[in-house]
Amino acid sequence: MGVFTTMSNSFKYFNHNSMKDEEVRLNDKQFVTLKEIFVERVVDNMSTKDLVNYVMDDLTDVYKNMPDVEFLDEAKNWLADDFTDTIKDVQEITPND
Repeated sequence: MGVFTTMSNSFKYFNHNSMKDEEVRLNDKQFVTLKEIFVERVVDNMSTKDLVNYVMDDLTDVYKNMPDVEFLDEAKNWLADDFTDTIKDVQEITPND
């Protein structure tokens, strides 16, 4: 019970409705659809706080691993007219030593 095995897109799982092991084979398109539906259901069940935390963590990782030149280009384009004020905020929050 609880065993989940996969070989390509063919897998066996315990079906809680029928209370027995089931074998399923999904084609590639069906497997992509399964992933999309799973993501939708996970997101639907997340609180706003959890969604915000997830996005903050994800974007932090993305920008942390992005080359500085690419990050600055992204920040300048996204912040546009607010970029100068944001630089001033950064300098106030984290002054030079």
